[in-house]
Amino acid sequence: MRRRLALAALAAAAAAALTLSACGGQGNDDGAAAPDASPDASPDASTDVSADGPTEGGRVPVEPPDCLPDGARAHRAGPESTPTLVAVVGEGETGVVLAPQNGGDWCQWAGEVARLVAAGHTVVTFTWSADSAASLELAVDAVRDAGVRAFALVGASKGGTYSAALADELEPAAVVALSPPAEFEGVDARAAVSGYTGPLLVVASADDRDTPAASSREVARDDATYLEVPGGAHGVRILEGESADEVRAAMDATLAEGLGG
Repeated sequence: MRRRLALAALAAAAAAALTLSACGGQGNDDGAAAPDASPDASPDASTDVSADGPTEGGRVPVEPPDCLPDGARAHRAGPESTPTLVAVVGEGETGVVLAPQNGGDWCQWAGEVARLVAAGHTVVTFTWSADSAASLELAVDAVRDAGVRAFALVGASKGGTYSAALADELEPAAVVALSPPAEFEGVDARAAVSGYTGPLLVVASADDRDTPAASSREVARDDATYLEVPGGAHGVRILEGESADEVRAAMDATLAEGLGG
């Protein structure tokens, strides 16, 4: 499976590199009109490196973005030419990895980072590199290295597609995907081809013009793992709309089912 994802990532490398250089700009997940990628600006891959230098694991400490809560730790990982920026917040024994949309960055989930840390989780978020699968894997490495006993993957749009598609390999305790395309960058997130059997929640907006609800529905296993809400909000914007409370309650129930507590 990793080989298939790596080949897909290579095919998308040129486009993804442009995404990284435009951190905080517009993102287009499915060929339709581009949704807002991030409500906040944040440093790009050239952000200042800490004087401490590289760690033994090949991670280079960097300054965390101001959008994240106090106490955030951040590092740069992966190839120097196309790095992944990773931020870790909190000290909980359970973890949540938040995967951004296409064109999004580590500020895109800032509101949920604060909420989930307050709920007792260690939260990791990141920026995409040219190899999207590797970026998600580096974020998972960071949450595991934080010492959590279990972690969940939560992604929006592209982030939801990769979270669902790599779940069988990365072994999260739960997966939540907001507006995930069934296929993106050649990566297939359809439940019909996935070996992941853990707690799953797929959320879609009925009138989403960026990712049709019918596409997201294919990522869900059945009606019990699918929630469709009214309106056209896409990805993280669902958490700002009229159904935000309902969606957060469903997210929290899925996280609790997988992580306990």
